[in-house]
Amino acid sequence: HHFGEMVTHRVGVIVRKRRGHVGLNSYLAVALLCAVPYVMGCGDKICNDYGVEPRFDDSDRPPNAVVLGRATWTVLHTTAAYLPGSAQEMVYDIYTDPTVQKELDAVQTKEEAMLWCWKLHNAVTARLFPTRVPFPESVGLKSSLFTIPTPESQHQFQLTGINSVLRKEIIDALTTRWVASDGLEVHQWSKRDLLNLPPDRTMYGRAFWTYMHTTSVYLPHTPNPEQLAAFKGIFDAIYEVFACPVCKGHFHLFYHDPVLQAEHEAIRSKHDAILFVWKLHNVVTTDGILRGQWPDRRPFPPHKKLDGLGHLNTSEFAIPSATSAQDQMRLQATCATSTPTCLDKQDRFEIIADVQSRWQIEGGIDQPLRDDAPLAACGPPAAGQKRLRMDMYIMGKCPWCAKAMDKIADTIKCDYTCERNGATLSARLDFQVHMVGLNNGTYANPWLRAIHGPSELVGERLELCARQHYPRDYQYLRFLHCMDLNVSIVPIRAPECAESAGMDLDLLVACANMEGERLVAGSYGFSSWMGIEITPTFVLNHKKKVMGLPDNFTDIVCEHIAEDPDAATSLAQATGGVGRAEADALVMEGPLGARAWLIGAAAI
Repeated sequence: HHFGEMVTHRVGVIVRKRRGHVGLNSYLAVALLCAVPYVMGCGDKICNDYGVEPRFDDSDRPPNAVVLGRATWTVLHTTAAYLPGSAQEMVYDIYTDPTVQKELDAVQTKEEAMLWCWKLHNAVTARLFPTRVPFPESVGLKSSLFTIPTPESQHQFQLTGINSVLRKEIIDALTTRWVASDGLEVHQWSKRDLLNLPPDRTMYGRAFWTYMHTTSVYLPHTPNPEQLAAFKGIFDAIYEVFACPVCKGHFHLFYHDPVLQAEHEAIRSKHDAILFVWKLHNVVTTDGILRGQWPDRRPFPPHKKLDGLGHLNTSEFAIPSATSAQDQMRLQATCATSTPTCLDKQDRFEIIADVQSRWQIEGGIDQPLRDDAPLAACGPPAAGQKRLRMDMYIMGKCPWCAKAMDKIADTIKCDYTCERNGATLSARLDFQVHMVGLNNGTYANPWLRAIHGPSELVGERLELCARQHYPRDYQYLRFLHCMDLNVSIVPIRAPECAESAGMDLDLLVACANMEGERLVAGSYGFSSWMGIEITPTFVLNHKKKVMGLPDNFTDIVCEHIAEDPDAATSLAQATGGVGRAEADALVMEGPLGARAWLIGAAAI
């Protein structure tokens, strides 16, 4: 039951075509910023959670709004800060405010570009967080100065005629925050974004690829010509203004390749956009592999063996090379059977699905990304008692999930106990169940596709409604366990299982009809964000990942309780269970964060 089974369900709903073009003129230097309003993946609330410190790319999960927002600002600020001394103008958003447009038209220098981007960032912050002090806080400017459009009773901060002392202080603060003193060629330590330090080359590169892949997978299914032109213009902008000299130099070497240029010009659909960014990223990865920078990497998807081709190799993406004219992978042609230079229809769909699985959250990026029972199943742990969070990812009719549930059902109690080295260990258990599936719509207007068909979706709606209304003492698990005793007839067993679990069947059915779709959509989105590819999967205390249910699963859990320092620190509040603030913090940061996921067993 690998997540890859979703490929055949996905391919019929993501192909739409569009047309458009982009002119090559003096505005190339700002095309990257100009593209943002047309191709931003998050919609009008992209930065609604900006300010929480996310990680870039560490866990190989689809980015949420926080990660994409921070990656986008990293690209914008860093590009502006590394511009040469003269630039025509810089555009970021669709603001039509006359003052902003006038200031944009007046941009002629690097410092003016930095100031315009700074004002725009503060304007976005002012809209979303009116009480937050604008950057840099040391200046002491009021948030109301950046409220755009500006009410008649207020005054907007003016870039023209800015006091020279204030100008220098702002430029110095921007330079300290966004420019590495030795340039992007110098590799700094990792996770600099967590410390609000200037991005190094690795961080900038990851931010850029996060932005590009996420932009491609969230393109509208029927984009208009302006969106297409903006997306294509991003690549021309890289050629002119990308802040990393080493990266831009390599880009100059391969971007003029006639095959790439033809494929760039031929982008007409969402599929085309996804595949072009995929190929471009693999070209960059291949260059690093051949130069010995990343000897252990492989073209994406690294472990995928395509039916008609096998594993991808560097010869298909080595551009430029003496043989790249005939050896490189072509995107425009579709062949009957895949070859090193051509993908057949099925392999194209598989690559698109893998890119989407990596970079796109099911149901979109603007959703709660929470999927817990509304009330804690148990009270808070006793003083000194350890805590165990166990997340189980399943599908409603997955037979291996049913077998796993049958084996662990008796152990899911408020106090989880196990034996280790002759001693009995105990921890207060916070157990959560999540569903895995497809949402080809949005969170608000879902188009749900359960992997095992419509009956599975009906069962999942009932099961999540049981979790919604009967969370105390894990009563809902008795319903799930009963349903899992014969997954082939889910959801027919619902009346029998509701009775055996002491539940009101009418309440479950009413919930399934009224709330079930929303609950399943939220669960699918959360599981997708967590990068879950196999069911069943367990995650212990947000960091140890166990795929399948190995025979020594209890030993793995017991060892984790004994050795994980986080298990000794209670996150529960006096009100009982996991506190909402802690849960919010875990979800907003990404529960796994930068911690290593440890594979506890071979996948089933």
